[in-house]
This record gives sequence, C-alpha cells and structure tokens, in this order.
Amino acid sequence: MIKLIILDWDDVIVLGAKEAYFTCYHHALTSVGVHLPREEERKRILAKWSKPAREELRELLKEHPDLVEQAYAVYQKQKSEIFLKTLHIHSGMIDVLLNLAKRYVLAVATGNTTEIVRDTIIPHFRIPPVFAHILSSYDIHDVNKTKPHPYMLEKIMKTQTVRPDETIYVGDATTDVQMARSAGVTPIVVLTGHLSKKEAHHLGVTWIISDITLLPTVLTKIETVS
Repeated sequence: MIKLIILDWDDVIVLGAKEAYFTCYHHALTSVGVHLPREEERKRILAKWSKPAREELRELLKEHPDLVEQAYAVYQKQKSEIFLKTLHIHSGMIDVLLNLAKRYVLAVATGNTTEIVRDTIIPHFRIPPVFAHILSSYDIHDVNKTKPHPYMLEKIMKTQTVRPDETIYVGDATTDVQMARSAGVTPIVVLTGHLSKKEAHHLGVTWIISDITLLPTVLTKIETVS
C-alpha cells in the first residue's frame, strides 16, 4: 500500500528548470571572465548535476578555484529572477497535487534550495501547501549524502514514519532512479527533464510517464500489481 509520494521538484513539478540552471551557471562563469565552449560547459554542469551550486561551480572553474566564491555570489543573486523567467507549469499539475494530497502524504526531495522553492516558486505559481516535507540538498552538510545517495529519501521516510515499500519517488534524472533504488523505493520517471523513454528503460525503470498529470494513473497500476 502506497502511503508516501516523494517528488523531485525541477522538471517534475515545475518545467524548464534544466535550461534555467544552464543559464544561471553560464552567467556566473562569464561574470568572472571565464568562457568555456558551450559543450564543455554543459558537460561539466551535468557531471555534478543535483549537487549544490558551489560543487557545480568548483567543477566549472576547476582551472580557476580562486573565482568560485565570486561566481557563487553572482549565481545566488540572479537565480530567482532567471528561474521565474524560464519556468512554467503543466496546466493540470495543481489539480493533480490537490487530489493526490487527499490520499497520500506528499513530500519533495530537490537539488534546488528550500528558500527558492518555498518562498519564490510556490507563491509565484500559486501551488497549494500540500507538501508535508521539503528537503533540499542545500540542507545536507555532507555533500556525499546528496543525490544519488539515499539519505534524502531515508530522512523523509523516517520523519513521516513510512517504510520504503510504502513509498514512491518521482524524478526525471538518472540520479533520481539511483537514489530511489538505493533507498529501496519504487522509482517513477517523468519524461519532462533529463531522461528519454529509451534511457529510462535502459535503467530498468518499469513506471514511466510523459508528465506529472499521468501520475494518478500509474499509481493505480502500481497498487493493482503490488
């Protein structure tokens, strides 16, 4: 029986986040006078995907470690503005969340900051207060316990007193699938972010949906076979 649904935030609940992150990191780099080829820039960003921004910037500026803090300050200053310009939501997403909250405990495990999610994005899109727990990788002091480590899911499950076999994690990236499996949680992949259907199948994911509005349908199927 499913009791808890934990969702990734970026490109699952809100869409367009991947390009927003790329834009933020690009502006942070150019602001300190560093210009990488775009393919190299994207490669370095993806190498540290889901890690806190300082970790991303250390990778991007590995030849210029003295510029990391300066670039991080620029990143922090511009992030909210860029995200609000770039993000959008699926027209049926809010109704889906409201209906799911009637049956399940909902939580978020995200690589974004709690402050931006809670204080900027949720009010901007008028997303209802349906989440019992929002946990960010920025809340974790040990960077080795961020995705794909199972710590985030384990902490939410412990707080909500729910077992792994009663939990679903909905994500869009390879690290999401890896984190769910490490925590003993069933993964669902949505195709609005990093993974294609072929890539999700290659990872051995059984439950794949095109967007979050189809989540209730696949939950019904999972409960039927479990």
